[in-house]
Amino acid sequence: MSMKQAKWLVATLLVLGVLTYLWGRAPGKLTTDTTVSGSLTEVAVPTDCELKGEGCEVAIEGLGSFLVSLPETVVPLEKAVFRVVPQGETGKAVGEIRVDFKMVGMDMGINAYRLDRLADGQYREEVILPVCTTDRSDWLANLSIRSTEGAYLLRLPFQVDRSRPSGDD
Repeated sequence: MSMKQAKWLVATLLVLGVLTYLWGRAPGKLTTDTTVSGSLTEVAVPTDCELKGEGCEVAIEGLGSFLVSLPETVVPLEKAVFRVVPQGETGKAVGEIRVDFKMVGMDMGINAYRLDRLADGQYREEVILPVCTTDRSDWLANLSIRSTEGAYLLRLPFQVDRSRPSGDD
C-alpha cells in the first residue's frame, strides 16, 4: 500500500467514524434506556392481534384500551409510523410510551424509540427496522406504557417481509 492510499484509507475511516458517532447521537428518539423505572406489569395481548394494517386494540385493566398499529407493509431500512392511540379518556392517565423492537431468534441491536404525544392525544414515531438476510423475519414490539396507574409491558408480535408486494416496485 502506497503512502497516498494509506492517507485516503485513514481519512475515510476517520470520516466514517465521525459520521457513525453523529448518527448515533443525532436521533433523539433512539435510546438505550427503554426500561421504565419501577416494575413493569406484563399485559397479555390478544392472540388475534394484527399489529400491521388497521392494528389491534389492547386493554389494560384499570387503565383503559389502546389501538396499536404499524403500516400494512413494513420494509427494513425504510421509515414506518408506529402509532398508539389511547381510546376514550385513557390518554389522560398516560405519561410516556416507548417501543423496543426485538427480532425473534437474532440480535439486531438497539431498536428503541420514545413515542411523541400529538395534540390529538395519540402517540406516534417514525421507526426504522434493520435489514436481515432472511426473506422473512419475526419481530416483537415490546411496548412500555407509563401512566398514573402504573407501568405496563405489552409484547406485540409481527412479521416483516423483505420481498415487497408487486405494486411497490
